[in-house]
Amino acid sequence: MSDWNTLYDKIIVERHAADKMVRGLAVAETHERRKNTGTVLSVGSGRLIPGNTYTVPLVVIPGHEVLFHEHAGVPLEPDNDDIIILREDEILAYRTPQAAASLRMA
Repeated sequence: MSDWNTLYDKIIVERHAADKMVRGLAVAETHERRKNTGTVLSVGSGRLIPGNTYTVPLVVIPGHEVLFHEHAGVPLEPDNDDIIILREDEILAYRTPQAAASLRMA
């Protein structure tokens, strides 16, 4: 976990590991596709509303699994894109950890 904190509508996400196997065949490291899913590590205080002095809390919380566009976000470290910073509006969908676990059990 990173010791960084995010501001406002920013979210720190740990990207899920790339698939090493596709349809039972091993994939070369150079051809692995980056996953566009991840786990929320940290969220900011909320989205600023123009003209107001308060923020609206974000929908996602730490622990949620999120789906985002493949090229969305900014890497936290220049040489490592395993942990990225997203804006709330870059997240396409989310699910709670309990929902993800029940899908894996089925």
